[in-house]
Parts: sequence; C-alpha cells; structure tokens
Amino acid sequence: MLLSEQENERNRNSQCSSSSSTKTQASNAPTATLSVPPPTNEIINILLLGESGVGKSTFINAFVNYLTFETLNKAEQGKPVVLIPVSFLMTVGNNFDECIVKFGNSDSFNNEDFDHPGQSVTQHCKSYVFHLNDTNKTKLRIIDTPGFGDTRGLRQDDANMQHILEYINELTHLNAVCFLLKPNASRINSFFIACLTQLLDLLGPNARQNIVFCFTNARSTFYTPGDTAPLLKSMLQSFSFGDIPFIKQNTFCFDNESFRYLVARQNSIEFNDQDYSEYENSWSKSVTESNHFLSFVCRELKSHVIKDESQSIKQTQLQISCMIRPMLETMRNIFQNLIAWKMDTSNGSIELNPIVLHRSAAVCYTCPRPIIKLGKFWIIKDFPHEIQNTCYSCACPSDQHIRIDYKLDYTYCERCPNTNQEEMKKSLDLLFRASAEFAYFLMNVARSSKDDSFLIHIVHMISRENDLCTGETRNEMNSKLVEKLMELMARYQQSIETLERNQEHSNLNDINVLIQTIYKNPMIQKQMDAIKQSRKIIMKQYECEFLNDSTNAKTS
Repeated sequence: MLLSEQENERNRNSQCSSSSSTKTQASNAPTATLSVPPPTNEIINILLLGESGVGKSTFINAFVNYLTFETLNKAEQGKPVVLIPVSFLMTVGNNFDECIVKFGNSDSFNNEDFDHPGQSVTQHCKSYVFHLNDTNKTKLRIIDTPGFGDTRGLRQDDANMQHILEYINELTHLNAVCFLLKPNASRINSFFIACLTQLLDLLGPNARQNIVFCFTNARSTFYTPGDTAPLLKSMLQSFSFGDIPFIKQNTFCFDNESFRYLVARQNSIEFNDQDYSEYENSWSKSVTESNHFLSFVCRELKSHVIKDESQSIKQTQLQISCMIRPMLETMRNIFQNLIAWKMDTSNGSIELNPIVLHRSAAVCYTCPRPIIKLGKFWIIKDFPHEIQNTCYSCACPSDQHIRIDYKLDYTYCERCPNTNQEEMKKSLDLLFRASAEFAYFLMNVARSSKDDSFLIHIVHMISRENDLCTGETRNEMNSKLVEKLMELMARYQQSIETLERNQEHSNLNDINVLIQTIYKNPMIQKQMDAIKQSRKIIMKQYECEFLNDSTNAKTS
C-alpha cells in the first residue's frame, strides 16, 4: 500500500538527507577547471543511451570525478564521488582471487539492480545535475537510462524505450543525445536502430545533429573507436541514418578503469607501481576528453527544443497513451450517472476525484482491492502498490500489474440541477468516437503496438465490474453497467473494423485537434492534471544534484 502524503513527505526528507551523505561523497580537494562559455540555456540536458551492461552508470560516476579532480593523485587524496552505487568483480593477487568491490549506499530510490545479470541494471531514468564551475550558473544534467538489449527480451526493451520517451517528453530541450559504446564490439545490438528510430520520431530530423558518440574502455584501442567504428558506420548507412555525423568532432573516447581503480583502493585493494602508472595516464586522458566533450556540447551544438509548434507522430502517440485511462474512466462514470438517473430515485451522482501519487505505483489485478458502496453502486477502489525495482506490496507476477499515474477516488453527492442527460450522452458519443480514432492511430499510424490498448482497458474494466455482480455485491445497477460496457465494447470493435476496412482515418492535424477537444472535458482535465503533477514529482525524486565544490550532493 502507498504511504499517506504526510508519511511520504517525512520519509522523502529522511531519505534525501541520507542520500546526501552516503550516495555522493565529495571532497574539498581542488577541482578541474572547465573553460566552457555560458550557453543559451541555464541547464544543459544530455541524454545517455546504450546497450545494457555498456557502463552508463559507471561512466556518470567517472565523469563527475573527472570534473572534480584534475589528477588521480588528487582523487586519492580526497574521496571518490559515487553518485550511483557501484558493484563489480575484480581478480587480485597471484592466484587471481575473486573480489566483489562495492561502494556507495542504497536507499528506497536506488535505481540499480545488480541481482539479475543480463538485465538492465538501471531500472528508471534518473538525472544527475552538476554545476560546471564558479563563474556562471550553468548546470549540466546527464540523464541515465535503462539499457537496451535486456535479456528479458524485446517486450522489455520496448517498455524501457517507452519510459525513456515519456521521460524526455517532459523536458523543454535536449542539448545532446549521447550513445555510449565499447570500442571493440563484434556486433551492435539490433535494438540500437529501433532506439534511434523512435528517438528521432519523437524529436524530429533536426535532432540528428545533436547526436554524439562516446566510447568507454578505450585504453585497449589507444583511445579510438576501434573495431566498432566500421560496424557503426555500416549500420547507420544501411538504415538511412548516413547523415548522422560520426566524425572525430562528435566522438569521444574515455577509459573508466581508472575510476574502478579509485573505488578498489577504497576497498583496500593494493596495486603495483606499473598498474598505478597506467591508471594515472588513463585518468589524465579522460579528464582532457571530458573537457573536449563539454566544450563541444556547449559551443558547437544548438539546443533542440522538444515541444515546438509542430507536433510529431511520436509526441501525439505519447499524449494519446496518457489519455486512455482518463477517457475510459470518464465514460464509465457517465454510464454510472445515466443509469442512476434512470433507476435510482435518490437524485445522487458519482464524481471522480483523481489523487496525485508521490511514488511510482501500479494496480495489481490479482490482489484483492477495497470495495465501497456509493448510492446503489458497488465500486472497486484503486489500491496502488508501490513499485521501485520490484513491487513492495505483493509477490504477484509483473504482468498482473498495470502502472498508474494517479489514484482514483470517488464522491457521492447530490446531482447538480443543471445536469443535462443529453449533454452527458453527447460527451459519451464524442469520447467513444475519439477512442476508436485514437486506437486506430496508435496501431496503424504510430505503429506503437500491435495490441489495442483501449480494448485491453475495456476488457479489464468489464472483468472488474463482473466481479461485483457475484456474491454479496450483486445488484441491478452494477449488472446494468456491465451491460452498457459490453455494448460499448461491441460498438468499439465494429468501429475499429470499419476504420481498418476503409482505411479512412483522421490525419495528424485532425487527431491533435480532437485531442484538444477531449482535453476540454472537465473530468478528463482533472485526471490529466493529476498525471502531470505525479510525473513531475516522481521525476524530481529521481534527480540528484551535485555541487562539485562542496562536500556532498543534494538529492531532490
């Protein structure tokens, strides 16, 4: 069960305080000076993408240390900054004994899952914000993302990508899209192209100029892209991405082994002088490359505005996906009130009250949920389960959980004298028509999924209502609601079949006009506002701000 808002706030404050002192351990040692001019935007946003296991989280940890310490010696004299908990295996000694190196502490917002090899370690997009220097107020935000090529399969990759797109769609702009690769790859994961395609579908073709490539573990290839370069060039050409620059100017090579050395030393692991010399050189080169990287992003790249006047197909898809639950809940509510108007003499009405969530949550369709009676209707209430890396409330399979962005509560009140049945029916018809148009758009224009998300939600809704029509909660009002929902589903399926048969559908502009029309419905608007607030709160929870001239980080 989710905590109350007051308990959430109290725990968040406690956890943030803990995060500041344990997750990020900084030093008063001299910091690297970055000769970067003030950019147009106060915040420079860099999206970091890469295959699962390529080392995105390690790269971020290393990067902030390169910004903090000019030399490896200064880093050892201070204390390494660990924004993200670190865990890796090293072999030590003459007998190559295995040693697990860990550094950095976890809290309830820990984003890393080290327990399932092959799965993306990073479970949720998380932002790390750095202050570049003391001369201007420019901040750098690097967005860590779940990796693609997850061993759970393409469905998980698609879910991760959908989450990434939803996350960046809440931003105002992106300065760079950084793909992190290894320089000695024998192949490039096929989902790389799918990721690139979906990203450009959202951002538009102009974002191609904001793509940069970073290579990690590059010491073994003399700080070059190595064998990966011809593979990457060939893949970009094969899929009509040849106009994406892949040249020295937008390509950067790092080696994060020196950061691992630094963490290993914190675990009292000894190294010989030759090892130290190699790591010292690696650190120096990576500090230099970090400065080149920042200089290029700040000086050469124009920030890409995410939401401009032209709405892309992908942006429209994300907006519709966000509206599915509000639309269907509103339709069910209208049915309830029309049935009550006809069958109940009490003159009562049911109102929807969306409640903002402060944690990532889902509803489990296996676990029992609270049932209340409003007027003569039985209603199954939302019982959100808190979701971080796993469900905190039950052990049911993940496919029995559906993520929600708000909790829905209900109020039974006296029917407004101005309520008009005909207006309610008109709203219902408009929502019905829009549902079919939107579903056809998602499946056949945006091609976001082969599954009909509207139909899936309608089926779930009917299933829940059917549960109420048995046993003690059986009553005529709920049975009538099931009847109306079944009629809705049949009409809906007929409309989809007609649209697919005739291939007559609204163009992108008409779809966006219809979205705006639907959004004007007060019940839809209340639910959409709750979604926006919930996402804003949760995004803030997954942001860590680091002041590289102070002794700790500030976790929002």
